[in-house]
Amino acid sequence: MNAALPYLSHRWFAPSLLIVAALLGPWMTSESPWTWVIVALFFCGLGIPHGAVDHITYHHALGRNSKSAPWVFLAPYLMGLCLVATAFLLWPVAATWAFLVMAAWHFGQSHVEVRTEEWLDRIRGFALGAVLLGTLLSFKQPDAERVMSAWISPGVARHMLDLVATSTGLSKLLWTLLAAWSWKQSPNPRRMSMRLLREAAWVIAMWTLAQSADLLWAFTAYFCLGHAADSLRAEFLHHQRLTKRFWTYYSWSIPFTLTTLAGLGAIALALLLGVLNFDVAWALLIAATVPHMALLDHWAPTKLRSLKL
Repeated sequence: MNAALPYLSHRWFAPSLLIVAALLGPWMTSESPWTWVIVALFFCGLGIPHGAVDHITYHHALGRNSKSAPWVFLAPYLMGLCLVATAFLLWPVAATWAFLVMAAWHFGQSHVEVRTEEWLDRIRGFALGAVLLGTLLSFKQPDAERVMSAWISPGVARHMLDLVATSTGLSKLLWTLLAAWSWKQSPNPRRMSMRLLREAAWVIAMWTLAQSADLLWAFTAYFCLGHAADSLRAEFLHHQRLTKRFWTYYSWSIPFTLTTLAGLGAIALALLLGVLNFDVAWALLIAATVPHMALLDHWAPTKLRSLKL
């Protein structure tokens, strides 16, 4: 990380941002137009860009140094989006469960430092992600239910969120047991203690945020200031060798960020004109995140392992 931005490379930078967001929570109400403006700026500046560097991660996983996104990358990306959106429309309940599991895995992996391909780190990361997502949805269950009712019935959404709330306690227990095992198995207990303390800080930060803020601000703050900021840090430090300057790396996300914003604008226009229903629009929005998760959590790690063999 270049000297102008040393704080971005610090492991505690994103968790600290989440605590600040939690302190601001009572003032960031969904009724305030300023909240919506700030939310939009965070998504444009952090949320979308953290996925708009996927083409760099793609090349790095193949052992290449390139800044372009070939069709061999874009075509499966778009095809996956269409397939997932179709699944949400045909089998909304099953697709929603699958999405929640993938999201929990993805969020957790972005906060767990996996220096090797140890399964223990991966499973602990999944437990951490399940706790974070479950905490948010449990505290904001009425609001979450209203959002999910756009593509599934309110009764099904309520039942699903009840199960998520129940599983959150089990996920906390699983993370605690795996954390203790990881610490015991580690050749460097002191270093592992700091890693586990950071993971616990995410849980505390999410709990504080979910208690203090509306769902809009709580989700935005975690997704953009927590997950996206942490993911951008890790991607820049470990998944590219093209530049030592963060802003140069960030600039490569801009064309894909603008493309994504154009797509979102097209969906919004189609809704206003009555061309799309809300369930179709939500299916497209949710489906757009799945290729990103599949690339970072499954495809890229598999390719990187094959390069090391």
